[in-house]
Amino acid sequence: MGSLGLFLQCITSIFFSTIMDRMVKQFGTRAVYLASVVFFPVAAFVMCLSHSVIVVTISAALTGFTFSALQILPYTLASLYHHEKQVGTCSSGLSFSKGHLPSQKLPYQNGHAGSLFSSSSPSSSPPAAGSALCVSSSCDVSLMMMVGEPDSVAPGRGICLDLAILDSAFLLSQVVPSLFMGSIVQFTQSVTAYMVSAAGFGLVAIYFATKVVFDKSDMAKYSV
Repeated sequence: MGSLGLFLQCITSIFFSTIMDRMVKQFGTRAVYLASVVFFPVAAFVMCLSHSVIVVTISAALTGFTFSALQILPYTLASLYHHEKQVGTCSSGLSFSKGHLPSQKLPYQNGHAGSLFSSSSPSSSPPAAGSALCVSSSCDVSLMMMVGEPDSVAPGRGICLDLAILDSAFLLSQVVPSLFMGSIVQFTQSVTAYMVSAAGFGLVAIYFATKVVFDKSDMAKYSV
């Protein structure tokens, strides 16, 4: 039955992974992420209280929604953070030296192709050297291109390090509880203690999930 529950969890995770993009567009990243985090302790509490094998198996299968969100949304947010930091803020941007201006057609967010320096008027001329062009995307991330001599910017933390931290945290969240869960189950003489602990950690996760920065308004809200 445990193998069946894990198999159904994988099937559920695959299903939600295929529709995750539509869910984010429909409800927003914050709503989908918080819903997935809230759903796990709810399913864990159901598994604690129910003595039905069918109900427990279905609850275990539905936790695939949480697993899918945790495998997708944190990495998406990390990518947006770095996009915002590198090409999104007006304090820094992509620099192009004179004589190496990009002239190729670039697709817009709505799928239409256009010149990088095009404006509402087809006959408008490109901006002069040293001027900035900010193009807003659908996710409220501004793209700034600095035309002129590149500035010397000290390299910061890269996205690969942040993704590695996410991977490490996700794996440690499985390894660390395993170090003492065996002792807890042995002390309580019941495997239900495992699900009670999972539900408790899930409640803690809900609290920290509300502190996640999803957009610029959150950054202003949590800034000290």
